Amino acid sequence: MAMRSFSLLGLLGLSGFAAAAAGINDFDWDSITPSRKLEYHPCYEELQCARLVVPLDWLDDTNPHTVAVAIAKLPAKVPDDDPAFGGTIFTNPGGPGGSGIGFLLREGHILQDVADGNRSYEILSWDPRGVGFTSPKADCYGDIATRDVAELQEKAIGPLDASEDALKRHWARTQAYGKLCADSAVNGSILPFLTTPSVVRDMVAILDEIHELRDTESRSAEATDGGDGQKRLELRKADVPRIQYWGFSYGSILGNTFASMEPGRVGRLIIDGISNANDYMAGTWLKNLQDTEKIVEYFYKSCFEAGDKCALRKPSDSKWEDLRTRVDDFKAQVADVPISVFNDKRIVVISATEILTAFRRPVYDPLKSFARLGQVLSDALEGNYTLLLEDIDSVGPKLHDVCSLQNSSTIATISDKDASHNIMCGDGEDATKLGLPYFRDYIQELKGQSETLGWYWATIRFACSGLAIRPKWRFTGPFTTPEHDASIVEGRPAAPLLFFSTRLDPVTPLRNAVAMAENHPGAAWVVQESTGHCALSTPSECSKKIVQEYLEFGTVPESGTSCQPDCDPWNPCEEDKLAMKVNIAEHIA
Repeated sequence: MAMRSFSLLGLLGLSGFAAAAAGINDFDWDSITPSRKLEYHPCYEELQCARLVVPLDWLDDTNPHTVAVAIAKLPAKVPDDDPAFGGTIFTNPGGPGGSGIGFLLREGHILQDVADGNRSYEILSWDPRGVGFTSPKADCYGDIATRDVAELQEKAIGPLDASEDALKRHWARTQAYGKLCADSAVNGSILPFLTTPSVVRDMVAILDEIHELRDTESRSAEATDGGDGQKRLELRKADVPRIQYWGFSYGSILGNTFASMEPGRVGRLIIDGISNANDYMAGTWLKNLQDTEKIVEYFYKSCFEAGDKCALRKPSDSKWEDLRTRVDDFKAQVADVPISVFNDKRIVVISATEILTAFRRPVYDPLKSFARLGQVLSDALEGNYTLLLEDIDSVGPKLHDVCSLQNSSTIATISDKDASHNIMCGDGEDATKLGLPYFRDYIQELKGQSETLGWYWATIRFACSGLAIRPKWRFTGPFTTPEHDASIVEGRPAAPLLFFSTRLDPVTPLRNAVAMAENHPGAAWVVQESTGHCALSTPSECSKKIVQEYLEFGTVPESGTSCQPDCDPWNPCEEDKLAMKVNIAEHIA
């Protein structure tokens, strides 16, 4: 079965996205009492859920405050004691701030279908500290309606580069937001304890508890099966538990950090959509957009070549540049004279920003979005803005149903932006001393990298300019591991690391995979000849085979190995191959 498509949550996957998968609120997490031991409970019809208590502060065992980590797993297709059982695969969808629970609900079966070959794996994810159903939740506002109004007011100002006045207004709002978060950081607050190294320690705790639970089950089996259970117990105790991990986008940062901090805990580690960890931990975000405009150009070229499959292509077009010229002329026109449209009794203004926004999702997920983008642009050029307005609304702020959400601890649609901002800003260097002139130049530098996403990408670091809360624990490298040893040696990975990238990725370019892999002896990077965010966002039997062989045997192909996709934006796969959908949130990385 071919891999299905998913378009990861953005930034590095970066984002302050809410966990919004259908059905995510169909389970009452308050029905599970948090425990210091891993105790699974049936949830979401076919999953198993737990709330594991871990320290708030991993560096101070006298700190009495704790975190209850929300965990969910999709059981393997065989029992744990079946010889074909391959163990647990941890997965993270990106962000930072992405809900693992929502990701597992959407994509758990797809990940399992890709991983399962001769062995069968259970897929586990969790809401990282401060996110989703994990408590305490990062929340600077404390009130849903206030948050939503603030986001709408922010959007009303316009993009950072709209004008000098808009930039100054955003600056003032960002400083106020930082004070809001600081005021909310009372004793026991999660905000100073959100950074990636603390999440790594949470992962080690989950890993140890999985191991302990299986040991307990083995002891029970040993009492009834004449000794086979004891043999399994001895095999499991032969070494400290080692993780099998599969992370996407920001999940590559989390995986790289885990391997660098805990190399002796690595069993198998796959990361896809690779961020430059040094750039991320520096907080500079300058190594993301190098290939973005190549994807925009690819859209126009492939649209032209697709003929009548692409609505933007007209009979009069003699070359792909004709398509781009029409769109650029329209963009310049509405930049000078914006268009006002009445949509659902609302006045919506269409300017150049809205045209750029229409590209935001498609550059992440060309496979599912290029054809629609062609139709959106074709309609807009002809004066029909219906689809354009739908796309604008899909990435903008919304007012929640406050009556149904207020004071509900079991609803996950509340924004995780506060977690996202505080994780990425805490992971990076302090940006509060840089000043407005610095950020004015920074915006222009990113726009120089990408006209399409640069103006938007700048908002990521800009958000850190007012966040003065500095974390208790940071990890800034080095991002490297000792050489692996398949015979299981203390302090060494059991297998080399495996890196994936598309040929053209809008926010985690291939060069990052090459650079990061070089720091891990024996690691390999694989390029999938597709376009979009994360290699496995496009089905590829070639990539699927590499994943399965790596998980089973710990072997990696030669670095630079190329895999062809099974389909492209204008020749799509069958629908059952396109279920995977990586989160694309308000922030992208």
